[in-house]
Amino acid sequence: MLNSLIRGGVHPSYQKELSSGKPIEIAPIPKKVDIPLSQHLGVPATPVVSKGDVVAPGDLLAEAPKLISANVHSPVAGKVRAIVARPLPGGRMCDYIEIQVDEEATAAHKWERTEVDLSEVTTEWLGKTLRAAGLVGMGGATFPTDVKFSPPPTATLDTFILNGAECEPYLTCDHRTMLERTREILEGIRLVNAAFSFDRIIIAIEKNKPDAIDAFRRTAMEMDALGVEVVGLDVLYPQGAEKMLIRSVTGRVVPAGRLPFEVGAVVANVQTILALHEAAYFGKPLIDRVVTVSGAGVSEPKNIRALLGTSIADLADLCGGFSDETTKVVAGGPMTGTALPSLDYSVTKGFSGLLFLTQSDYPDESPCIHCGTCVDVCPMRLMPLKLAAFAKAGKFEEAKATNLADCFECGCCAWSCPANIKIVSWIKYAKNYIRVKGL
Repeated sequence: MLNSLIRGGVHPSYQKELSSGKPIEIAPIPKKVDIPLSQHLGVPATPVVSKGDVVAPGDLLAEAPKLISANVHSPVAGKVRAIVARPLPGGRMCDYIEIQVDEEATAAHKWERTEVDLSEVTTEWLGKTLRAAGLVGMGGATFPTDVKFSPPPTATLDTFILNGAECEPYLTCDHRTMLERTREILEGIRLVNAAFSFDRIIIAIEKNKPDAIDAFRRTAMEMDALGVEVVGLDVLYPQGAEKMLIRSVTGRVVPAGRLPFEVGAVVANVQTILALHEAAYFGKPLIDRVVTVSGAGVSEPKNIRALLGTSIADLADLCGGFSDETTKVVAGGPMTGTALPSLDYSVTKGFSGLLFLTQSDYPDESPCIHCGTCVDVCPMRLMPLKLAAFAKAGKFEEAKATNLADCFECGCCAWSCPANIKIVSWIKYAKNYIRVKGL
């Protein structure tokens, strides 16, 4: 079994049946959008517009000032109302560009397809296309995609993996995208392969999505698509994490502190590759995405394609609102997402889910009993209990020396902890402290 190559992992209650059968709906054009300039890992984008400027769909709003950054574009036609500082989910402050939307002009805008000569696609062309369109990893990591596909000259990429695992509970936005946009995703893979000529192209999907597996196998045969391998993965969280997925499907291990290109592999999320297709064939930058709205607290779970900057309160309204029994609202999935204090946030490039959860009881922490469960389930072979203890004690240098940076915050440790210790929260606290203090 492929999963035998992965250590640890858990099987939370997946709850995907709430929305997996719901086709993607298109959200109405909002009356205003709030566009944060930090929708990616790295340095926030720098505004190139000012208050009062008129913009059209696809216009550049802010440009990437550094390598690890991403351009930000307008999803709408309208007028820039203000540039203001507001918090992102998690509390970090960021500048937002507020745009009053011209709904009629936005609706009238059309993205016209132009063909791409695959024989002229190079790694340089691919990098420029990804950079110009502001593409980032849309599975949640939000790492700039042009950097991922620009390895150093000494590296050789021989394997491409399309990440269709979507192992996070509740989320089905990638599942529905794979079902409804199969051909476009395969065309996006063709673009990537034209630049790199991979030895292997693997489409990796967990077996709880058999219809998506069948859709890719059938459509790939119809398109004679590059001899892709469609691999059904045994269901295990956090198999969708990049390094875990590489190990599952190739057996290659990305060493601690190293990157996938060092083992010849590159991984991309399905919505990221779809966005590449739209950028290359339609000249459309990354200005919208599919979001799963789900949970027992929402009236009608859905998968919604929404313009970036759309208020998440509007998404809740599209799903019939949420009940008084809702006790927690989460941006993202329940394992790695961020709890929100209000609905005063907007859809961003990495915003995969909006969950309304109704757990009635959040048990208090009790002292660690040193059972080792968190160690057993950690896919990175870390000591989560020790990292949390160092963070609590303010021993940040010791946490750093205990491979703190290797934790990708999957949440397996906290989910499995019988003492209900918020291990991941403590690890995030330690990472932020080290970053802010320059340790």
